[in-house]
Amino acid sequence: MTSHILTDNSNVSRLANHPIVKNLVNKDLSLLSKENFLIFPQQLSESYDLDNDNVIFHQKNDAIWTGNVVGIIGDGTSDIRINSRFTKEGQQDFFLRYMMQQVLHYNVVDSKNITSQEISYYDLLLFLFPYYLNEALRKGTYKEYVKKSYNDSNVKGPIEIASHIRKNLPFVGKIAYTTREFNYDNQMTELIRHTIEKIQQEKEFLLTDNENTKENVRTIKSMTASYNRLDREIIIQKNILNPVKSGYFEEYALLQRLCLKILTEEKTGFGDDENQIHGIIIDVAWLWEEYIWKITQWHHYGRKAELDTLGLFSQPINDNQQHRYPDFAFRGIPIDTKYKRNIDKRNDYNQIITYLHIMASQKGGFLQPTDVENDKGLTVLGELFGGGELFSYKFFIPQEYSNYEDFVLQIRNSEKALKVLSL
Repeated sequence: MTSHILTDNSNVSRLANHPIVKNLVNKDLSLLSKENFLIFPQQLSESYDLDNDNVIFHQKNDAIWTGNVVGIIGDGTSDIRINSRFTKEGQQDFFLRYMMQQVLHYNVVDSKNITSQEISYYDLLLFLFPYYLNEALRKGTYKEYVKKSYNDSNVKGPIEIASHIRKNLPFVGKIAYTTREFNYDNQMTELIRHTIEKIQQEKEFLLTDNENTKENVRTIKSMTASYNRLDREIIIQKNILNPVKSGYFEEYALLQRLCLKILTEEKTGFGDDENQIHGIIIDVAWLWEEYIWKITQWHHYGRKAELDTLGLFSQPINDNQQHRYPDFAFRGIPIDTKYKRNIDKRNDYNQIITYLHIMASQKGGFLQPTDVENDKGLTVLGELFGGGELFSYKFFIPQEYSNYEDFVLQIRNSEKALKVLSL
């Protein structure tokens, strides 16, 4: 299998004729999420900072570019890995790994958890499992109708004639029958249980470094009393044939897909159909924003129900309130995280000026990653007519390091500098 390594927000025209690129150029992620792609975060509505209509590859001025996405894509004959643009040539993508570990709440620097190999497709599946598990169980434990067989005198369903004859002749007062009952121990929760058991054998730290994850693992284990390691293939087949379809349980549908990929050891992730493209796509702009929230704990705005929004109107007419979503507020100053290379001096400026006005702030600015050490820190972009100031803060991503532990030590210096930011 041939492999190609690309980076986000980069010109990739050299692969313009590659079958995967040709198939995916300008193809919306919302369509791919319905196919054999795993797209993270699972709710595209949470990911509203993707540019170019949520695509992996977009065409611009006769050139093809990657956007704010990273991941692994393949078609059975070749694969394409999109790393963060802060990955040194020939090196692992330590920046992506570090952000994922921060946002997904598992141990970052313990050397026993770090391999010398590049994160594989299969590794990504395992790393994402706790997030998908926790999101699903926020809806409560999944339950569904399960067929149960009984043999007693309290008949509650159809009699099983063959079973009754086999068990109860001569007649002793019992009748064999079946019922359909709501049950937490079902094919879905059993699938999750089998996945948990597999991960515990391979990367147990993923399930033990976060209290929420540990509690949800305990919940699944307590609900699956009928678990048997020897039933794994049966459980897999039942779930393949019976995908979760309820819109209310969308999180479980996504978790089900992930579990099946893990349990079938889809280490390449691209199946047997050479014409069908599969992969994992991660919105790295969303990951960058969540990472900044993790390390700063600034006031966070957004479309999620638990996050605040800004109302555009002080007194909306006919409840026609319009909502705006700055990423963060720091001491009353709006700050938008931007992962892309360049700030749009029209749309991005207009956006931050809107936030500045609504919040009655004298300042507003952008927070971007940079790999140029001389470019790091705070820069004033300019004074606004009518008052106010726009600024940019460049967060330095280490480029000279000996190993992952060294990278972590250096990036934590960048975090410390951001935390003591004085505006």
